[in-house]
Amino acid sequence: MPLNSTTIFFSNGSWDYKMNILLKSSYIFDTERKTTFAGFILIEGTRIKDVGPLDATPTNLPAETTIIDCHDQMIIPGFIDAHIHFYLSALLHAGQLTHVTGTTEEAVAQQVPQIPVTHGWKIGIGWFSSDFGQQVYPTKATIDHYCDEVPVMLISGDAHSIWLNSKGMETLEITTDSVPTGISGEALMKDGELTGCFLEAVAINYLAEVLQSFQANSYSTYLSYMKQLNRYGITTIGDVALTGESWDDLIYPELYQKVAEKATLRAVFYPAMRMEIEHLTDIYQNYRSEKVQMGGVKQFFDGVTSTHTALLKSEYETPYFTGDIGMPLIAIEKMRQLIFLANQQNWPMRIHTIGDQAIHQALSFFNESHARFPLSAGKNNTLEHLEVMDPADLSLVAQDNLVLSVQPSHLLVGYETLDEEVGPQRASQMFPFQSFLAHDAVVAFGTDSPVVIDVSPLDSIYYAVARKEKNGSPVEGLMPSEVMNVADALVAHTADAARALSRQDIGSIKVGQLADLCILSKNILSLSEKELLEVEVTATIFNGAFVYQKDEASQQNS
Repeated sequence: MPLNSTTIFFSNGSWDYKMNILLKSSYIFDTERKTTFAGFILIEGTRIKDVGPLDATPTNLPAETTIIDCHDQMIIPGFIDAHIHFYLSALLHAGQLTHVTGTTEEAVAQQVPQIPVTHGWKIGIGWFSSDFGQQVYPTKATIDHYCDEVPVMLISGDAHSIWLNSKGMETLEITTDSVPTGISGEALMKDGELTGCFLEAVAINYLAEVLQSFQANSYSTYLSYMKQLNRYGITTIGDVALTGESWDDLIYPELYQKVAEKATLRAVFYPAMRMEIEHLTDIYQNYRSEKVQMGGVKQFFDGVTSTHTALLKSEYETPYFTGDIGMPLIAIEKMRQLIFLANQQNWPMRIHTIGDQAIHQALSFFNESHARFPLSAGKNNTLEHLEVMDPADLSLVAQDNLVLSVQPSHLLVGYETLDEEVGPQRASQMFPFQSFLAHDAVVAFGTDSPVVIDVSPLDSIYYAVARKEKNGSPVEGLMPSEVMNVADALVAHTADAARALSRQDIGSIKVGQLADLCILSKNILSLSEKELLEVEVTATIFNGAFVYQKDEASQQNS
């Protein structure tokens, strides 16, 4: 059902047209009570002026007020993607990166000829080494067979590895003597020769170098991708560093500032935490606006299970060597000192933790840091991912000033190989979202795009509630005891995602909040799993203005 307005939308033909707006709906979502009420929302300028029940709807309104009755459509706070890698995602959306996939090295390499050349490179993203087998990594020779004249870089789906052809290595002048040292990761070798596959910070070192030239087109690329996120109902993103150690962490506040005037979402960014904080201090002081701000800092405790770089408490199911438990990407004591140093500056710290040992250590360090250097009210540290969770550590998740930032779509990324990677017992306890809530943790949702592609917040809610693919597989669901209800999932993508970003001015529908809202085609609280897949975003309001309206978008695209 289209929106019903007393005036014509976008009467001046502009997407950022501002006016006073009175919205009415039978279903307005209350993030505190986790239920809906029939009522109104009055927006004046960029903020919510008044909220209340329908029988208290104000009648003495300025003449320029637009009154919109949404009837049975649901009004929620604007969705917040608490964890995204914006630069890579924007490049992918613009077609400057190409999605590749396949269950064999050969199948992926066969797609290289179809990848367009951009800034002198063919760049793809999406392969997983675990799909090729345990401890099976691709080599430059396979790409060379299909393309040896143009440099090629294929980024793994988890963005923790890259795969180059010989021309790519030649272009980057990579030799055994030039591989960076003193950072985590590895340049894989065979018979004394570089294979073309690079892991962790070493990989991101080269990835960042290749993508430097792509920044020249960032203005249109950023604004276009923001519009795509608006179509998903997203009004704020948490842009987190892709590496904790490489010279470039792919966080570019200056690019956000460049488009800030026309930006249609808020960017809260998290550069890599370093021991030398002078540069970070300057960034924190210079980026404090409602649209563009440094929210804190990011680090990586470990890697991912697919390459055995996630840090576990006990040996992997298929160990690469005796005692293979993965590795910390940063020395454990150094991570402790980085947490303390960040919190001393009153900077929230976000830490990538996949393996149960990394999770345990980070939870312990956060607890210690809170006792010594508590963050100010409204600011929160976060743990990111928490995939291989030891149930014994659930008692540690209900800490003050701590949010657990998770990605429901990750449930479906390579779930067929989890038993091989971490073993059936640990695999059966992964992604324990409901257990987090049962132990009084604050849970926030994000996508981790482009680790997953074109996943919307409505998709995330479905995955958290159904714990299965959209086609209904597996029928019994993944770890079915951990399903969440729709209301909790919706809070995780709104109010609690705002807490992950330490923002108190967004995430709920309250007087004084910034007017960031999303209108859904149905009240999702009462829907079945199947019905959730039929829900659409009808409109998105950012900063008090409509930045997306489904019927208008359809007319423009026709």
